[in-house]
Amino acid sequence: MRTLVLGLGNDLFGDDGVGLHLVNCLQAEMSGQEVSSGSIDFLASTSSGLALLDLVLGYDRLVIIDTIKLENPKTGAVRVLEEKDLRAIPGPSPHYLSFPQVLAIGRAAGLPVPRELMIIAVEAKNIYHLGEGLSPEMKAKIPEILARIKSILGLVPIAHESKRN
Repeated sequence: MRTLVLGLGNDLFGDDGVGLHLVNCLQAEMSGQEVSSGSIDFLASTSSGLALLDLVLGYDRLVIIDTIKLENPKTGAVRVLEEKDLRAIPGPSPHYLSFPQVLAIGRAAGLPVPRELMIIAVEAKNIYHLGEGLSPEMKAKIPEILARIKSILGLVPIAHESKRN
């Protein structure tokens, strides 16, 4: 099974860039290691809407890491959502498509889009503040968030027995 872990966000809007940061951390940590869950690729992207379709083609499973806007967010809290949990409503512009709409278009066109979708949503307070870099509060939560994501995804490196001569 081919899996894409896709970090989304905008690193020019503070904590909205946490998905990008987390995927880059995971990629650096897991680079060159075999994992028990099969083939996994990591990608950070600031793309949205239909532009995401090209990124996900050919994968069986898609895991999106992104921020979630809630009324009273707890910075760094992680929620796991599935495709059925997302609304397939259009965004604020006719040029914007929600992720369920992107996958529906791919399926309708007979394209090889992922059959499975999981969203790892990270709660954040500071996603509309213009300024690069994560808030100190979010930075402090990164190790905890990474541990939770690795647990959710089963990202445990396969230990190889050392060969004896």
